[in-house]
Amino acid sequence: MKIAVLDDNLTIGEMLQQGLELAGHTVVLYSSPSKFLTDINAKEAKMAAAPFDLMIVDLLLSERTSGLEVIHQVRNIFPDLPAILISAGSSLEVEAARRALPGVRVLRKPFRIAALLTMMKELST
Repeated sequence: MKIAVLDDNLTIGEMLQQGLELAGHTVVLYSSPSKFLTDINAKEAKMAAAPFDLMIVDLLLSERTSGLEVIHQVRNIFPDLPAILISAGSSLEVEAARRALPGVRVLRKPFRIAALLTMMKELST
């Protein structure tokens, strides 16, 4: 599976990348929402299908862009692209995200890579 990971905390992003690659996945790591969206828009012009099989996006990002906004923008281009939102935010923030994006799974930080892999498997069936 080809996965885009967007987390502005590079340490967390690299740990996710390593865990997912050890599980046999191909990972493209982004730490900047604007770079991720630029790449998605550039790939949209060249491809009919989504460039990734899954996106994993942190809820609280830098650059004054939230993970919710990123997922909304990507879903405007690729409406069927599965997404997992990860967050260390408060319960209120996570619950608001669940309501805003009902089809998106949410995983609270900290989490084990096994929990993420299980969620990914559920999304792919």
